[in-house]
Amino acid sequence: MIGRVIRYFDEKKYGFIRGEDNQTYFIHASKLNGEHINPGYLVFFRPFSNDRSDYNAKDVIVIDSTERTKSKN
Repeated sequence: MIGRVIRYFDEKKYGFIRGEDNQTYFIHASKLNGEHINPGYLVFFRPFSNDRSDYNAKDVIVIDSTERTKSKN
């Protein structure tokens, strides 16, 4: 699924992704597989359920980041 990072707290190691289905998915740093994310990043992720929530994300891959799209004029 494709989504956009809406919040990510580096110090707390978790955040939220708004999926293409308009649901909000929880992401924990342990499920990032080494990727670095920030709010605004466009990402691909795999949704999964656990005993706490039906809306969780794992296997995150950054498709586009805000840094890559900013103009440096």
